[in-house]
Formats: sequence, structure tokens, C-alpha cells
Amino acid sequence: MANPFAADQALELSTVRRLLRPRALALTNVLFRSERRWLYFGFIALGLCFWAGLFGGIYYLVDVAWSKGAMVPLLATAFLKVLLISLSGLLSFSNVITALSVYYLSDDLELILSLPASRASFHWARFLDTLTQSSWMMLIFGLPVFLAAGLAARAGWPYFLAVFYVIPCLLLISTGVGVALATVLVNLFSARRARDVLMFCAVLLIAALLVFLRSLRPEQLVDAQAFNDLASYLVAIRLEVFRHTPPGWGGEALGELLLNSRPPWLSLLRLGAAAGAAVAVARWTTVWGFDTGWARSQEAKAARFHASRAFDVVVRVLPRAWRPIAAKELRILARDPSQWSQLLLLAALCVIYLVSVGFLPLSAFRGATGQWLREAVSFLNLGMAGFVMAAVAARFQFTGISREGRSWWILRGAPVDPVVVLHAKAAFGLVPMVLVGQVVVVGSGYLLEARPLLLAAESVLALLLAWAISGLASALGAIWPDFSAENAARAASGPAAVFFMVIAQVLVSVVLAFLVLAAYLAFRGHNVPAALFGVVPVLLCLAVGHWPVRRAAAVLWSRGLQ
Repeated sequence: MANPFAADQALELSTVRRLLRPRALALTNVLFRSERRWLYFGFIALGLCFWAGLFGGIYYLVDVAWSKGAMVPLLATAFLKVLLISLSGLLSFSNVITALSVYYLSDDLELILSLPASRASFHWARFLDTLTQSSWMMLIFGLPVFLAAGLAARAGWPYFLAVFYVIPCLLLISTGVGVALATVLVNLFSARRARDVLMFCAVLLIAALLVFLRSLRPEQLVDAQAFNDLASYLVAIRLEVFRHTPPGWGGEALGELLLNSRPPWLSLLRLGAAAGAAVAVARWTTVWGFDTGWARSQEAKAARFHASRAFDVVVRVLPRAWRPIAAKELRILARDPSQWSQLLLLAALCVIYLVSVGFLPLSAFRGATGQWLREAVSFLNLGMAGFVMAAVAARFQFTGISREGRSWWILRGAPVDPVVVLHAKAAFGLVPMVLVGQVVVVGSGYLLEARPLLLAAESVLALLLAWAISGLASALGAIWPDFSAENAARAASGPAAVFFMVIAQVLVSVVLAFLVLAAYLAFRGHNVPAALFGVVPVLLCLAVGHWPVRRAAAVLWSRGLQ
């Protein structure tokens, strides 16, 4: 192992600042000089509104519950421990993936490593970069909860000081663990293969967790008869296994201080020592394995499925001009587990939604009223189907042009109609959209015992919504492409993608509003106006799926080869 105190390992704070400065300047340019800066500011405003809403909701719930009994404070402290343990686990996993990208797969590494900078300065710059990119989860989802709980519980000032001590310590521990594990994984596998495996495992774990949580039927917690033995419940969530871990120490400290008890100095000292140890282990691990891991990360990615004729057979159902582009998109999708594994998560969400629909207590309503209520709920499932299809479109159709990246000039210089390019890229994204829409709409309608005629109408409307949302996603993704995005996930989480999601939900709401109005007019006996209002959403979906694509193709091709 190399000596971390050698001359080439000397830490220079000025060099660390210089290495981080391009990141700060890039962020400044994006926020204040980019053409899409207003989208970024809108995204920031939405994040602040979410933060404030979460803070207000937690404050209200804790303030109301705090005076309801002596057991509530114990529940609150147990909840803080569960939250810290959950967030720390998610942060550690996120830091492994982020460290792989920042330390071994970043595009600027060749330039950075050729500079006359010590490896210690490089490590700390990348460590801080990893810490910054991964801390948003704790700051958005954790910090407002801890602050609101302290204010509502009238905790003293030691509690708030402890919050701003415990959270940074846990952030440092998660980042240290992530960097160390990323270095070990890169020395065992290639960096790209390790990241793909981790992304696939993450999707599987999330899908399994969602199904498991839904199988517990958490709605029973609000049933007083099913929640008699509160003492046994408190014993069950004490989480003794995690008591001697850093999140357990942090949860114990915050829980004691929330009740205005004496500060648990031993737990706080243990947490600080663990943070220092994690940072030191991360440094020693990169000294040992960075050079080998960096060399392994330069291995070319295996060209899997490049000679398979199966994709060419599948695309024969499409027009001849679409086939080469569609076949290329299918090969890219099959090679990237971070893309196709998202379908597993969508399948889990569909199963959870159908199970939830089956648990609805609609059997209490009988006769014509019960039938009308079940069919009304079945009809409103179109809104849920539209939301899920918009999420699928944001992942596949919206990122179709952005996925070209630096090879965009090849497609732009080819003698091909731009409208054909957009339709071909969106063609097979329609398949998961249609499947998800049909499963949600037809499956929930069947569980709710809706009439076959209504199920058929809902199925057709789901197809029209899939066409419209697909066209909208392809158009907006072509107007605002992000060729600098490292992967499709980053392109699908930008401000432009959020704007598309908002517009898609507006479209779904307008379609549902027209259909509800048409149903109301038909119920009142106004058949002609009802038919006219029923035709409007059909024409709207057909137009939205076609016209924006043609307009976006003209805008995209006007960009030239930039």
C-alpha cells in the first residue's frame, strides 16, 4: 500500500479549491446564464415548496399528537431512529453509485489526473464532490422532519445543536463507506459493470420493498381495534439490531434530547469517532486501490447483442424507414440494465396499485349505488394510468434524443426525415406505456366489477392517452435535449423533464374533465352535446400525439451539429 503521507500525497487546500471551482462555475452558469435558467429556478421553487410542506405537515402532526398521551413521545423517538436508519442505508447505497461515477467514470478524469496536483488533493476534492451530490436526500427528506419535530415537541436548544451535529456525521459516514466500497468493487469488477449491477440490485430491492410494505396492509394501523397492544408495538420497533451502529447512536441521542433528557455524551462521541474513522478508511482505501481501479475502468465496454438478428426481426412490424433507428434503440436498451430494470419497478407498482384497489371497502355499497360508485372509481383510474404512463415516457421517449450524447452529429448528418427519427425512437417506448396503461385500467376495472362496455371504452382511452403522452414526451425532449447528461436517468430528472410531467398531467386532467362533462350531459339526457364533448378528448389526444412531434423535429434540426 502506498504511504498516504508521502510527498505526492500531500494535501494542498488551494489545489482542492481549484479542482472544485469548475463545478461551482458550471452550476453558476446553469442557474444564471443558461437558456433554461427559468426552468431551473422553477424546479428550485418546487423543491422549496415541498420542503416547506413537509415541514408544516410534520409540525402539525407532532403538535397534535404530542398531547394525546404518554406513549406518543416514545413513538416519536422510535420514529426518529427508524428514519435515521432508513436514510443512512439509502445514503450509503447512493454514495457507492455516486463515487463510482465521480472517482472512476467522470469525463474530466483524464484532464484532472494529468495536472500537477497531489493525489491527496484529488481525493479530497472528489470526496467533497461525492458528499455534495449525495446529501440532498438527507437535507430534503430528513432535515425538515427533525426540525419540525423539535419545534412541535418544545425541545431545548441542545436538541437542535445535536441535529446539526448528527446529520453531518452520518453524511460523512455514508460518503466514506460509499467511497471505500466503490474502490473495492472497481478492483473486483470493471467500473461500468459494477455500476450496472448496483443499479439493477437497487431496482430489485426497491420493488421488493414496495411489495413487502403493501403486503403488511399499513392501513390497519389506523384501526383502533387492531392496535390494542401499543406496548408490544413499541418493543417491536426498538430495532435492537441497529443499536450499536452509527444511525442507532444518532437516533438515541436525538430521541433523548427530544424528551429534554440529559445529553447522551457517549453516543455523540461514538458517532464523531465513527465519522472520523469512515473518512480515514475512505482515504486509505483510495490510496491502496485507486490506480488499479482507474486502469480497470478504462476497459472498453463489451459490445453485447451487436450481432443478434433478433432485434431486426422484431422491428419488421414498423415502417421500413423506422427500422434501423428502432433496432439501435432496442440494442441500447438491452445493453443497459439501468434502463430495462426500471420496468421491474413499474411492474411492482402496478401490482401494488391493483392490490390496493382490491382492498377498497366498496362492498359496503350495494345495488345501483354500489355499481355506480365502482364504475366511477374504475373510470378515475384513467388518471392514475396517465400518471404512470407519463413516468414511463419521461424515462424512454423524453430522453430519446438526449441519449445520443456526443454521437448526435451522426444522426443529424444522416439523410433521414427528422419526424421519422422521433417516431422511430418513441416506437418501442409505447410498448411498456400501453402495457402499463392496460394493466392499470382494465385490471382495476375487472376488480371493481365494471361492465364490459365501460372496460372497452377505458381501454381505448388509455391507448389514446399513451399516443398523446408519447408524442408530447418526444417533442419536448427534442426541443430541450441534454446532450451532456451522463446517463438517461440524469436527463429524465432535469427541469425540462419536470415541465413535461406537469404538462402531461394537465393533458390527462383536461381529457378526464371533458369525459366527465360528457357523462354528466348524457346522464341528463343531452345526447348530442354529450357526443360532442366526448369527441373532443379523442381529437385532442390524436392531435397532441402528432402535431408537436412535427414542430419539435423542425426545431431540433435547426440546431445544426451543435
